[in-house]
Amino acid sequence: MTALERLFRGAPSRTVVVWDFNGTLLNDLESCLDSLNVILRQRGMAPLALPEYRRRFLFPVSAFYKGLGIDPDREPHWDAVAESFHLRYLFSRKLTLQPGAAEAVAHFRALGFRQGVLSALEQGILEVQLRQFGLLRYMDFVMGSRGYYGSSKADAARTLGLAGHIVMIGDTLHDAEVAASMGWHCLLCAAGHQDASRLASGSVPVIGSLTGLAHL
Repeated sequence: MTALERLFRGAPSRTVVVWDFNGTLLNDLESCLDSLNVILRQRGMAPLALPEYRRRFLFPVSAFYKGLGIDPDREPHWDAVAESFHLRYLFSRKLTLQPGAAEAVAHFRALGFRQGVLSALEQGILEVQLRQFGLLRYMDFVMGSRGYYGSSKADAARTLGLAGHIVMIGDTLHDAEVAASMGWHCLLCAAGHQDASRLASGSVPVIGSLTGLAHL
């Protein structure tokens, strides 16, 4: 039995898979980067290339912006900026599912696992995108954010009240932190918003893509 197989060793009736959405199930890196670079250019700042974005991205998203030299707390019209970002993002033609995402979700359902989504994305947008990409019907719960600010998911995780053998699958070190705070297992995928070298510091298993999960 491989380390990955052991991660999902729990009895099907007690196994719960908690998916992150952005960067994990949904490949939205280019869409997010395009929207971010509009904000940077509007301020006369140099745009980011994708490798640099993946090296620097972190939660909460406000800390990421502060690291770029933009402080949302000091921006008088930040609500409008955030809404504009999400409108560009939603109408992007570059949004796709991550390779293997649909197959993994369907496979886990066939195994009898409960599964759902825990995301920092605004709840309404999250539900729309899950439906758009055909994933909502597989989910037993969907927990998004009440706003557009990409805040920590730790508080939302506690409200889920999950019990059993719980595995969180995400694409950032924040997902590992949330899982650790809840006593959950965690698996990180290096196809998302943080690169493999950063994820390797999280002391949890890291995979390159979701494509192998449908064969567990």
